[in-house]
Amino acid sequence: MKILFFCTAHNSLSQRLFLVLSRKHSITVEYALSAEKMMEAADQVKPHLIICPFLTSLVPQQVYEAYLTLIIHPGPPGDAGPSALDWMLMGDDGIEADSQRLLRDERFNPAGRSHWGVTVLQAIAEFDKGPVWAFDQFPVNINDASVTKSSLYRGPVTQAAIAATLAAIERIEAAASVASTPFGAPMSPPTTPKPDDAGSGVVGNVFPGLAADKRFAQLSVTTSEPFLGGRTHHRPLLKASDRQFDVTRHAASTISQRIRSADSQPGCLSDLFGPKLYLYGGIIENPTLLSSNGGYIAPGGVVAIRDEAVCVATCDNKGVWITHIRRVKTKTDVALWPKVPAASGLKQLGISIGNRSSWCHSLLPQTRSDEWAKSYHETFQEIWVDFVTDGHKQLAYLYFDFYNGAMSTAQCRRMVRCLEYISSMASDSGQCLPLTAVVLMGGSSYFSNGIHLNVIEAAADPALESWYNINSINDVVEKLLVDLPARGITTISAIRGNCAAGGVALAAACDIVLAGEHVVLNPAYRALGLYGSEFHSVSYPGRCGAEGAKMALRSMTPLSADDAQGMGLVDHVLRVPAEALNAAVRAHVEILFARGDKPGTTTPVAKAGAWKRNVDTSPAGLALARAAELGQMSMDFWSARSERYHSRRRDFVRKAKPSSTPLRFATHRRQKGMMDEEELDTFDSVEWFVEKSMQNLKKDISDKVVRLMKDFSSVGEDHHNTKLAGPVKGSGVVVGTGTSTPLFGCYYNP
Repeated sequence: MKILFFCTAHNSLSQRLFLVLSRKHSITVEYALSAEKMMEAADQVKPHLIICPFLTSLVPQQVYEAYLTLIIHPGPPGDAGPSALDWMLMGDDGIEADSQRLLRDERFNPAGRSHWGVTVLQAIAEFDKGPVWAFDQFPVNINDASVTKSSLYRGPVTQAAIAATLAAIERIEAAASVASTPFGAPMSPPTTPKPDDAGSGVVGNVFPGLAADKRFAQLSVTTSEPFLGGRTHHRPLLKASDRQFDVTRHAASTISQRIRSADSQPGCLSDLFGPKLYLYGGIIENPTLLSSNGGYIAPGGVVAIRDEAVCVATCDNKGVWITHIRRVKTKTDVALWPKVPAASGLKQLGISIGNRSSWCHSLLPQTRSDEWAKSYHETFQEIWVDFVTDGHKQLAYLYFDFYNGAMSTAQCRRMVRCLEYISSMASDSGQCLPLTAVVLMGGSSYFSNGIHLNVIEAAADPALESWYNINSINDVVEKLLVDLPARGITTISAIRGNCAAGGVALAAACDIVLAGEHVVLNPAYRALGLYGSEFHSVSYPGRCGAEGAKMALRSMTPLSADDAQGMGLVDHVLRVPAEALNAAVRAHVEILFARGDKPGTTTPVAKAGAWKRNVDTSPAGLALARAAELGQMSMDFWSARSERYHSRRRDFVRKAKPSSTPLRFATHRRQKGMMDEEELDTFDSVEWFVEKSMQNLKKDISDKVVRLMKDFSSVGEDHHNTKLAGPVKGSGVVVGTGTSTPLFGCYYNP
């Protein structure tokens, strides 16, 4: 089937759905930049079906009347509105039908709903009111601190959306076959209908008169049960002010829910620290909170600071961790502010939060052997190690759960310290068992996305911070390629969540790469204007060969776990549901290191690190590769070529609206010879960017000269028409008929 995607952005859900549907259907993507663009795309593609996986604007009437158009709504049947997940995570259980009363009287249920769902419905004039073609549901616990709007969206919502969309397509195919429409199975090409009377150019529906069975809205596709989460309603947009909390009367659980309901956009607007800021995080600190001298901490007081997160006391003698903040965009701001770690962000604003780092570390185990252990209670913790011993071997599972998978300079340096600690454990003669392997677990929502673009964008010198960041993440990878193998330790990466850019290279540097079948990988750095580092010039050719490495870096399109395995970036795909992935990783690692025939031995790991035989991984070879990569990166940060990186980073972080859909996604717009700028060889040329800069400079000078001449011309006309004696002496202002016009306005207007 020929399918057209309309997307506000090609995000995690749309990419995953694209990869799943592409196995059977032909998919092309159009950003929903305007109604005209969407109508134009429909006219070009003439699709059998239009699907809208992530869309924040309306589909034009001319389109949904001409084509069967499916909207993927992140809510169960009967739910409608643009803030479906937000309301649910706030504690809306459906009992109160009046949205304003629900907010005013705070009639939210602290336990929330037991289930939530995703509906695939047909686009009609009424928003989210069209016929339902399929829905699926999943259990949810809004008091789980790991459940945020964004993590829910990337996880259960995406999986439910895929299941419901596949079911909807099957039902449409079956209904079309019964109705004897031009579409059938096997596929027969549709007839070409006449353009509509409005002259929009949009052609007619391939499925005329096709109707969804009302039963499709009654039973979920995976469990064949009615929706189990309660009554549903049309809820309006949940405004930033609707999530405001009062730390003196709201419990930690309520504050946590409100913050997590706004992640990652727009954030929870609050004046907790004085000025209004968007807050992120919401992890609860569970033990009774006392100050360093044993006194009481007033609600709103800063209790602790850990790894740039700030813990604030609540009225129920607990605390809530604020991990990130973002300034509010004002009318004079040209774009959104970056989202940055809370402590450094507050410091930039001149907001004093004290320094309680020595106290806050007491919340974690204190002994040397437990320095990197998982905390024994609910708290904020980004990095921890779980050592597992089964009688003949010891394994270290290293978790690094960074917000949105971004790894800042400081976070990378902490990772290095943790890997050094693991190495010291391996060489400790007092250890009864040798350390056999280190398994990188990353985070469950994201494995890693490489360097931290928001922190870089917020830095006083983004180029210099980029340099620090890329060197620090290279230090992490070097530990995996040099230090651990030198001690005979096998390195394994377990990609449990989506992964991109330097995060893919980080995983690929390990001896063995495991991946869940649901993850999406984006190995290319190029769309961001970066050459990339993390020793990818060693690991990618070693794993994929020269041509495969080039394809991984130049395609700039998402890969499924199976695609990545076919290329060599992934060694094993674990085909289990996302919720069973942790156990599957451990089971697979146990099999890799199963006991051998002789006591005290293990079977060799088949092909562990076999890719290293294809490339030079000696210390000298790796040093040469690192120097070559950083040479390219230095041009990305400081040469004329840096324009490509700095502009793209700025647009990405500040959510700038794109001007068009990249041709690599919008294949319907790619004519012979047409390429995206990033696909051209000139995109790597410093000289090309120098010439481009000179052309822009010449144009800028030319435009200024033209404006200046117009200014002089208008001054002459004004002077000719005035009855006064021209410019007032010493003012620089030409006096005309009742108005004063600066001769050089740019010098007078800031």
